[in-house]
Amino acid sequence: MVGRRPRRNAAKREYRELDFSMIRSALPHSEFKRGVEFQVQQSSGANAEEGKRWKCPVCQIDIEQGIAHTVAWDLHRGVETRRHFHNHCWKLFDGMLT
Repeated sequence: MVGRRPRRNAAKREYRELDFSMIRSALPHSEFKRGVEFQVQQSSGANAEEGKRWKCPVCQIDIEQGIAHTVAWDLHRGVETRRHFHNHCWKLFDGMLT
């Protein structure tokens, strides 16, 4: 039996350690604010359409493509209530969507 030796000119692969905290934070979960249940998910904003932007309902400042933010919607009223928040603004949000 012939042993397997790596070729001298074979490219070395670099492996990155998995960052499970990023995976966990991106998973959808429920949060309650003022008795209203919201479906909440983190977004990197990287997959947004070119030129896409959202207006944060708390501070009224645009969230542009590539900016990490929180997406949330009222589970009772449905996904049409989906809003995009700056991460800090989501923490301040009092639970009332207009």
